[in-house]
Amino acid sequence: MFLFIALFILVPIIEISLFIEIGSIIGSFYTIILIFITAIVGVFFVRQQGISTFQKLTSQLQNLETPVQTMFEGLVILISGILLITPGFFTDALGFLGLIPFTRIIFIKLVASYILSRYGKQSNQNKNTIEGEFIDIDEEEK
Repeated sequence: MFLFIALFILVPIIEISLFIEIGSIIGSFYTIILIFITAIVGVFFVRQQGISTFQKLTSQLQNLETPVQTMFEGLVILISGILLITPGFFTDALGFLGLIPFTRIIFIKLVASYILSRYGKQSNQNKNTIEGEFIDIDEEEK
């Protein structure tokens, strides 16, 4: 919970400071144009990566493979698209990093390790296992 509050406070501060710094270097008009250009280029790359990932997903499903990695890649591409459409240079940088296959896999591994370290141990700590025996009753035995 603290992480989300920190992100909602820190990300706008970073974005505003970057707007001010870049705007003072290249001017406010070119800063706004640059924001639109990064959004347009980002949408193009998200579309391209999304179609490629969707084709990979359908191929894996047709071959009866489990597409877990591909589904997470699609999720990272979706989040990258949202970050690229959001105005700002910091969010654009994170969005473009999510579109690079190498860094996309790093993001997936970081999130997976965080989730496993946070929530994976709780299932092992639950000692409320009930042991018992069962008998299968077939339709003929009724």
